[in-house]
Amino acid sequence: MTLAALLMLSGCSFFASSPPRLKVELRYDGNPVPCGTALGMGGGGWYLEHSKFYLSDFQDQHGQSLKLENSKWQTDDIVLISIEQKDCWRGGEMPGNHQIRFSKEVDLKGVEQLSFVLGVPLNNASQNPLTQPSPLNLSSMFWTVHSGHKFARIELSSVSDTWAFHLGGVDCADSQSDAMPCYKADLLEFELKRPGGSASTLVFHIDRLLEGIELNQDNSCTFKPGESQSCAMVLKNLQRSVIEWI
Repeated sequence: MTLAALLMLSGCSFFASSPPRLKVELRYDGNPVPCGTALGMGGGGWYLEHSKFYLSDFQDQHGQSLKLENSKWQTDDIVLISIEQKDCWRGGEMPGNHQIRFSKEVDLKGVEQLSFVLGVPLNNASQNPLTQPSPLNLSSMFWTVHSGHKFARIELSSVSDTWAFHLGGVDCADSQSDAMPCYKADLLEFELKRPGGSASTLVFHIDRLLEGIELNQDNSCTFKPGESQSCAMVLKNLQRSVIEWI
């Protein structure tokens, strides 16, 4: 039998075995943000330096867990999204990850409501990040070795200024002892109804995250003293429609 015939006979089963996935896009004003694109905010001239965040605990409308495919970007219940392209790598890190790959047993077509958490569950985040599997061992997503993970890291820069948002375990900066664990979970839950159409993409709207915020270093939110007003604004924005399923 020829190779072409074999491919025709096995084609259906071959493609059926491909793991279901959702693409993830970063958008500004409804449009994708390619690496190196200037964002038209705060007078323009702002560029994306980092855009990383962990999503976890995926469930359907019945509360059934939707397991992920294990890889360098995923455990079976946590994925690190890194919306960065090759020419925007920083510090020799891995290239970006723009997708969520579910295990082959998951039927995404039957999911009418997708629930997940922005963050790392406590049983993972309170452990030493250096001893955990990829992607939980990425040093740019640590607060410190003793105080766990950053759940999200968004950083922008202009010619003369910077702005940053780091979400995750807080009140832990002074904790230096493994015998005295210190952790405050800022897990944000999302419940997204299935949209019409292909329902193949999760969109992170960075303009909605930054709505009402004057971009400068003083208005950053990294949960340091004096940042309560800017953090309250960013967290309020996050709890709105920053993440959309389309």
